[in-house]
Amino acid sequence: MRNILSKVFIVLFVYAGVLQAQEGQKSQVNYASFHARESAEWVKDAIIYEVYLRSFSKEGTLKALESRIPELKKLGVTVVWLMPIHPIGKIHRKGSLGSPYSVQNYYAINREFGTLDDFKSLVNTVHQNGLKIIIDLVANHTAWDNPMLKEHPEWYTHDAMGKIISPNTDWTDVADLNYDNQDLRKYIITMMKYWVRDIGIDGYRCDVAELVPTDFWETAVKELETIKPVMMLSEGTLPEHHIKAFDLTYSWNIYDVLEKVIRDSTPATIFHDLLKKESYQFPQGSLRMRFNTNHDKNAWDGPAVEKLTPQGAKVTAVLAFTYPGIPLIYNGEEVGNNKKLELFEKVDIDWSKNIDFRMLYEKLSFLRKQHPALVRGSYSAVQNSDSNHVLSFIRIKGEDSVLVVLNFGSTNIKVNLVLPPSSNNLWKDFFTNKIFAPTGHQYNMTIPSLGFVVLSPQIEVR
Repeated sequence: MRNILSKVFIVLFVYAGVLQAQEGQKSQVNYASFHARESAEWVKDAIIYEVYLRSFSKEGTLKALESRIPELKKLGVTVVWLMPIHPIGKIHRKGSLGSPYSVQNYYAINREFGTLDDFKSLVNTVHQNGLKIIIDLVANHTAWDNPMLKEHPEWYTHDAMGKIISPNTDWTDVADLNYDNQDLRKYIITMMKYWVRDIGIDGYRCDVAELVPTDFWETAVKELETIKPVMMLSEGTLPEHHIKAFDLTYSWNIYDVLEKVIRDSTPATIFHDLLKKESYQFPQGSLRMRFNTNHDKNAWDGPAVEKLTPQGAKVTAVLAFTYPGIPLIYNGEEVGNNKKLELFEKVDIDWSKNIDFRMLYEKLSFLRKQHPALVRGSYSAVQNSDSNHVLSFIRIKGEDSVLVVLNFGSTNIKVNLVLPPSSNNLWKDFFTNKIFAPTGHQYNMTIPSLGFVVLSPQIEVR
């Protein structure tokens, strides 16, 4: 039987969003000496859009989402991630509708969202539009009224008295699964293969993936990829996940400092430091998912426009799209959503406002697709005259390069940049089309508060 106390300890860290501390722990294994598992090209190119069906539309259905897939394509999305689509448990349910992460049946569709045929139609439409689709997999626990609990109680974790327990004292609506049981492992892998092989999904976002043994994920992925290449996203930060199990892990380390940098309690150079730290800890080529919010953070911390301010939400979105990694858009961010999207209730998004946010995300997606340097390029810090507030870096891939300057300060800042010698001296701002000419190899520019400049080199016409 697993050590229950140690598992509870890990859960508390995951749920509190402080897994950055784990990234700083020394490991006996030098994972940085390994190479990350080879991801499909479409995974490396991904722009992920997370859908919470209850809030995504008035109807809250799969059909309503399907009708808007062309809209997501126009936004620049390449991968649609659906939060859990399965029926929700009724025993110990939280809120009036229950948590999507309390799964009653892994093989069924929540009637609140529609039917299996509706989901098959959605998958087909996603693929017809040239996109991919992944779904949330809740493999660590089930609802208390999942048939598995009565049919196979041995698949669950028991306390010293033989009673099935929850993963921790807060997650009372779910029962903890025990991956010491080999039959449970076979069941979950068979189920995972069903959704990929028979329904056609393209992978999984794996809920609290660190609470399930890594060797299980490695076996599961090996079997899934006998069907087709898949995207595997771990809600975790374990370097070992990148070797054979997952394509992506959550970049909590970046999220955790966004507000601190904007509030001026941490210098902007922290982003250089964190990336360097990742290079010492993670396998070479590891992909990290970058975000300024997601369903957990929106629901518990508050919307990005409130936590970071509206302009702060914009500058951190630019960071997520230009910093090494894979960017995530949580539904509603493209309209500057200012509501907490409760996980146990239905809260509608107002899609009619803030066209400026939608335009920003469309431009960022286009920028990313236009410049290989932002997807596969190197990263180098660029010296500037106010490194406490201004982050500047350059991404380079072959002949393609992009220079990014972000002002996290509360005032307009006139900043001087020092670039290495280059045969191309003129740079053009992607957003304003303004041309920046150097003095020697130094560039002077004024960046508005929480503003940004994204430059690409221009051939000087004589």
